[in-house]
Amino acid sequence: MRSNRTSRLGAFALITTLAMTGCGVLGGPDRPEGTQATAVAATETVADLGAVVATRDAQITRGRNLYSVRVELYELRRRDGFVNVNVKMTRTDQGTGNDDWQVGDTFEGDTISLTFAGVTLVDRKNRKRYLVARVDPDTAPGGKDSQYLASTNLSKIFVKPDQSIWLYATFGAPPDDVTAVDVVIPRVPVFENVPLG
Repeated sequence: MRSNRTSRLGAFALITTLAMTGCGVLGGPDRPEGTQATAVAATETVADLGAVVATRDAQITRGRNLYSVRVELYELRRRDGFVNVNVKMTRTDQGTGNDDWQVGDTFEGDTISLTFAGVTLVDRKNRKRYLVARVDPDTAPGGKDSQYLASTNLSKIFVKPDQSIWLYATFGAPPDDVTAVDVVIPRVPVFENVPLG
C-alpha cells in the first residue's frame, strides 16, 4: 500500500514539474510575459480554484527593498486524499527603478529551498501541524527542490509592480472531521480558521 501511495506522489510530482516547465515557471520555452506569471497545481487551472476566501496584505523585505504584496487565498478542498493551498499574490507597491521582486526563498520557511514549501496547515482541533507533501529527494526529477509538491524554482520568478503570480502547495488531507485549518505562509499574516471542504 505504501509503494502505491509513493508511486502516486511521484507521478503527481512529475506531472506538476512537467506542467510547470511547459508554462515557463521552471525555465521552459513559454516563459510568462506581461502581468501574470502562473504556477498553479498541474491538475488545476486558475478558473478551477474556486472563490477567494480570504485576503491579507504583507510587507516583504528582500535585501534593501520593501515590497507590498496582496495575498488572496482560494478555497481549500479535499481531493483524493490531498488538499491544495492556492494563492494569488499581487505586488501593490509602485516600486522605483529596476527593483523587481525576485521571489526566490521568500516562502521557504524551514525547508531551505527556492520553493513555496514553507507553507503549513495548522489543525487546532487535533493540535497538528501539516507540512507540504514531498517525495524521496533521490527520485525527484530536478533535484532537492523538486521533492516538494509545491511551486518550485522561485528564483526565476521576478514580479513587477501590479503584476500577479499564482503559487500552490499540496498537503496530505487532515481527517474528515476537521472542517477548518489555519494557513501559515512565511512573511504573511496568518489565515485563521479557513473552511476546509
